[in-house]
Amino acid sequence: MLTNESKANILIVEDELLIAKNTAKKLQSFGYNVLKLVSNGQAAIDCVNLEQPDLVLMDIAIKGEIDGIETASQIKSISDVPIIFTTAYANDETLERASETGCYGYLIKPYKEQELRATVKMTLSKYLEQSTIQQALQSSISEYSSQYDNVYQDHLTGLPNKLFLRDLFNYLLSLIADRHAEEPSGSLESHQQDIAQESQLNIIGVFNISLDRFEKISNLFNKQEQDFLLKEIAQRLVDCVRNFAAHGEVVYLAPDNFVVLLAMDSRMTGSKYGQSILNVLKQNYFIDDREVFLAPTIGVAYCPSDSQDITELLEQSDKAIEYSKTQGGNRCQAYTVAFNIKNSKVTEDFRLESELHHALERQEFELYYQPKLELQTNRIIGSEALLRWNHPTLGRMNAEKFVPLAEDIGLIKPIGEWVLTTACHQMQAWLNMGLTIHTISVNLSGSQFKQSDLFHQITQTLFKTSLEPQFLELELTETILVENMRTNVQRLNMLKKLGIQISLDDFGTGYSSLGYLQQFPFDTLKIDACFIRDINQNQVNAVITKTVIEMAHQLGLKVVAEGVETTGELDFLKNVQCDAIQGFLFSRPLSAKEFQKLAMDNMNLRS
Repeated sequence: MLTNESKANILIVEDELLIAKNTAKKLQSFGYNVLKLVSNGQAAIDCVNLEQPDLVLMDIAIKGEIDGIETASQIKSISDVPIIFTTAYANDETLERASETGCYGYLIKPYKEQELRATVKMTLSKYLEQSTIQQALQSSISEYSSQYDNVYQDHLTGLPNKLFLRDLFNYLLSLIADRHAEEPSGSLESHQQDIAQESQLNIIGVFNISLDRFEKISNLFNKQEQDFLLKEIAQRLVDCVRNFAAHGEVVYLAPDNFVVLLAMDSRMTGSKYGQSILNVLKQNYFIDDREVFLAPTIGVAYCPSDSQDITELLEQSDKAIEYSKTQGGNRCQAYTVAFNIKNSKVTEDFRLESELHHALERQEFELYYQPKLELQTNRIIGSEALLRWNHPTLGRMNAEKFVPLAEDIGLIKPIGEWVLTTACHQMQAWLNMGLTIHTISVNLSGSQFKQSDLFHQITQTLFKTSLEPQFLELELTETILVENMRTNVQRLNMLKKLGIQISLDDFGTGYSSLGYLQQFPFDTLKIDACFIRDINQNQVNAVITKTVIEMAHQLGLKVVAEGVETTGELDFLKNVQCDAIQGFLFSRPLSAKEFQKLAMDNMNLRS
């Protein structure tokens, strides 16, 4: 197992010998060991089997019967070694195929030496963290199992049982606890969920699996055959979870009921994993030459957004199963607070949906604003608009509590329009008061960005609010943009020509590709808080952040560091020429009135 990122053994898969040797020379100059240079897919698979490299640098367009993407897929079936793709052809179809392999990043040819170094460092640090956590988790499980085998383990399946469930959950909770020391941003983008962020443990998914026809089917078989079926189900679940870029365990509750606990990065990843579990269980089973099909239904609840108590999370996932079965079952259903509404039938027309409609009418939404501080001048240069819902009975809700539901039921468009209009109105009001802030930032979700009338909506909003385009900044995440890249570049170019500022949010949590930045008209790059936390003590994150800032500046981009909480982090960012920061060290998100006062005071201090 890799224990030191700087000692990594790297396999290069490249059919152009000159490029391969040049890449090897660069990697060796960084201090890495180049294990081997191979030119085709089968040789790469054989090397992974025999020599177990710590990282594979894989050209997509290699010669031979299988290309780099198919090679990576086969490697993933035998090893969890991280893979970085290199390609000169970053088209939509290629990226989509590549992303399905669970790769850690891309390098777009020709790439710079700094980019190679940063991408390799980010990949290895993510993988090392993931492996360390997984090893600790398995060690914990093994320790518990050896001590409490008779009490905590189901003897037939070999899985932990219900008595062990709480211990497993509490352990996973400890892994994500420090990720939530800061209040959730609550922005319209706070639930962005599109890619596997292998090392970012932000949430725990409780996947409650109900096998609807199990009892009826099992009654057709004798005890030995029933046991065989149960063990087959358990093994499928274990194998499925093992392939996820997440950390967790399968738990046995009853013959027709299993639970999968997963610590992972996002709800979107959870949705993908839930569908994968569903697909695995739906495949046919053969018992004594008889073909059997099961009808699984999965209910999912998430910690911390739904609850931080495992009992409550199980109850919530049960409610999700109950609702799913009213819709025909055989699906994966996430829990929402709508399932808690008393004296109401769980139907498509949720009460919460109605309340979301009324929230606009009743003016229950409110924007909070988190300042951006320019480090060179110590002045407030902008703010990020963050959505809150002042619910009449549930109190103030962060966007992560209701935006996923709004997207599911088609309300994200009117809510998004309200956010954009309100933010632009507020920015114009501040400018009229004489505040010297450069931009107001509005997050766009994936569904918003894909709206066909987005350009018209934005231009109309700017016209109605009298706001000049250069004062509006739109923030998008990496994962929104890598799908349909050509179309997305065209969309952003249209907005850019209008004069709007474009910011790449949460950089580093996705594909970690610096090369593709050149294809988009970005003005600003925001480094995710996971790289900033304790950066003055974490050498790997320090090198990554410094390199990313240098590369971004070479591309003409400004850099904003998110989640800055300590003076040590601030001092480091100043030393590496970071342009601006956001975080609790300077200010939490503020109401419009509070932000106005802070910005005015900040301006007066400099006058």
